[in-house]
Amino acid sequence: MALATLPLVLCVLMVELAIGGAFLMWYIDRTEAAPSGFLKLTAFVDAGAIAFAGVLLPALPRGDLVSRAGLDGGALAAFAQVLVVVIVLVIAQLVAAFTPWKAVREAVGIIAILAGVFDLVLVAVARPSTSPFDVFALVALPLGALALGGADAAMLLGHWYLVTPKLSSGPLQRAALVLVGAVVLQIVLVAVAVARGEISLNMEMALVVATGLRVGVGLFMTLAVALAAWWTARMNTQASTGLLFVGLGCVLAGEVSARVLFFLTGAAV
Repeated sequence: MALATLPLVLCVLMVELAIGGAFLMWYIDRTEAAPSGFLKLTAFVDAGAIAFAGVLLPALPRGDLVSRAGLDGGALAAFAQVLVVVIVLVIAQLVAAFTPWKAVREAVGIIAILAGVFDLVLVAVARPSTSPFDVFALVALPLGALALGGADAAMLLGHWYLVTPKLSSGPLQRAALVLVGAVVLQIVLVAVAVARGEISLNMEMALVVATGLRVGVGLFMTLAVALAAWWTARMNTQASTGLLFVGLGCVLAGEVSARVLFFLTGAAV
C-alpha cells in the first residue's frame, strides 16, 4: 500500500509547499520592506508546485486501491475537485504579484491560503482512521504547509539579500520565526500522537525509521537550524540564508516521512 499512496503523498507535499509559500508571501508583503522581486519569485515557485500537484491528480489512488489502503474515497475525490480551484487561485496570486496594488495582492493571497487550507483539511479526512475529524489530524497538514512552504519562501527571501544587501533584516527574521513557530507546534502534535499511542516502537521497522527521521531531522534539527537562522539574520543575512537552505532540506525530509506515516497509519504527525 505504500506505493499506492506515494502519488498522494507527493501531491499533498506540493500543495503544502505552495500554500505555505503563499502564506509567507502574504505575511511579508504586509510590511513595507518586502522586495517585489521576492514576491514574484516565490509566487512563481508556488505556481510550479501547485501545477505539479495538478499533474499528479490522475495518479491518485482510485477504486479498489482506495479501499485497500483504508482511505476515504469521498474525501479524496473532494480534495481533487477543490485542488483545481486552488490551482487557479495560486496562479492568480502569481499574476497579482506583478501588480503594484498591495491590497489586490493581499486579497488574492488570503483567498488562496484559505482555499488551500480547506483542501488540506479535506485530504486529512481521507486518511485511514476511525476518527476522521480528529482536530489534531486536521491541523497537521496546514502546519506542514507552514513549515515546508515557509522554509522554502524564507530561503528564497534570504537569497534576495544577495542582490539587495541594504535590505532590513526584519523580514528575514520574521520569516525564520514563522518556521520556528510551525516546528514547535508540530512537536506538540507528535507528543500528542505518542501519548495517544498512534506511534510507538511496536510499529513495523520501516515506520519506526520514518518516525525517527520525522522527529530527529524534520523537527528537532529543523528547529535548531531555524533558531540559528533567526539569530544570525541580524548580523549576517548570507549565513542566515545558508542555514535556511539546510532547514528546507530538513523540513522536506521530515514532511515526506510524516505524510507517509499519515496516509499509511493515520497518525497525526
